[in-house]
Amino acid sequence: MSVLGEVFGSLESMSQLQLLFAFIACSGYAFAQGSLLPWKGRRAAWVASAGAAVGFAFESSDWTHAAMLLGFAVVGMGSFVASVWITSRALGFARSAPRAAGETVPADLSAAPPSADTMRPVRSGDPVHSV
Repeated sequence: MSVLGEVFGSLESMSQLQLLFAFIACSGYAFAQGSLLPWKGRRAAWVASAGAAVGFAFESSDWTHAAMLLGFAVVGMGSFVASVWITSRALGFARSAPRAAGETVPADLSAAPPSADTMRPVRSGDPVHSV
């Protein structure tokens, strides 16, 4: 049996704990790479992904096969993202958010006139409102 056949053969003998570790590692990697979470959330996703990957390799019967499976998962996710990006570029989808008709954005945002709320004087008894 080839090495790749042994790696895929080890998928059949996985326990529920290994599958959980693999799921956490792959989903944590996706959250860490994407911009769905804020910076601190991405850092926590990186830590969870790395910890789950180590746990997956530790629970595996052969850590080299586990490392190869994790490598295949990362490469598979990367090639999926690349194919989606290439397809969206080929179809002409823009990255910027769509704007409503007639909405204009000033060329220099610092040149925009201040609103009435920012020009109101602050008194000592006024509650502080964040924008």
